Amino acid sequence: MRVLVAGSTGYLGRYVVSELHARGHVVRALVRDPARLGPVRGCVTEVFVGQATEDASLEGVADGVDCIISCLGNRTFNRKPTVWAVDRDANLHLVARARAAAISRFIFVSVLAGRQTRSRVPQIEAREQVVDALCQGSVPWTIIRPAGFFNDMVEFLDMAAKGAAWLVGKGNSRFAPIHGADLATYIVDRLEDDAAVSREFPVGGPELLSQREIAELAFSALNQSSRIYATPDWLVPMLAKLIIPFNVNLGSFLAMLAAMAGEQDAAAVRTGERYLADFYREQLLSTDRHLRAQR
Repeated sequence: MRVLVAGSTGYLGRYVVSELHARGHVVRALVRDPARLGPVRGCVTEVFVGQATEDASLEGVADGVDCIISCLGNRTFNRKPTVWAVDRDANLHLVARARAAAISRFIFVSVLAGRQTRSRVPQIEAREQVVDALCQGSVPWTIIRPAGFFNDMVEFLDMAAKGAAWLVGKGNSRFAPIHGADLATYIVDRLEDDAAVSREFPVGGPELLSQREIAELAFSALNQSSRIYATPDWLVPMLAKLIIPFNVNLGSFLAMLAAMAGEQDAAAVRTGERYLADFYREQLLSTDRHLRAQR
């Protein structure tokens, strides 16, 4: 199949591009800057340069493709672009282009328990509005709902490296973050399965971990004694509400942390071969190599 990948330069998108190429699919990558494709440039047959938040720049982006896979999302704490501009509007632009081109499938990566948490988290609300548009529209769709990504867990490693990790509440809530490569495999499996049309797939990695266990893994990777502190249950949600009117991206991140602290994902499909402890060690090794190269 000829597949357009949006968000192809991000953490998940690069793995999706690589997995598609490995299975013999033709990849068209939507990018702002082709140089950001980095190591997966050789996996891309067609590069479409455009800005998804600017609909006029997307003329022809979906022409001739069979499917769109969107991993597009905002990962900045800066005030702009906002989660509304990226997570909602940019993806809705792609949905409209998919409809006009009459493509055979749109695969959208949203969030586990998105319907339950959307009213509390602007970024999740933004993504769920895209889900609404797909479910109510004419383009065949598949929704992937991951429990969280390994690269999001780097926040715990960064805290541990600074000497202390702070949990949202008591840190006992459990979820199953997944490595980008494992999730990419799962996504492309759904692409190749006609029975996945008009279905949603909650998915997580092989381990069900609490925030406290994740923090302990981070300290262990650093060979440091654990210094882990709990915050009051009300603190992070309150901070999120105060910050959202001034910086929706940062406030939404805090609100998402609070939402995750209260959600369970035991019902999600558990898949993958990669474990968080190994990912942490790889991150530290990569950082060490980078620092040595700069000396």
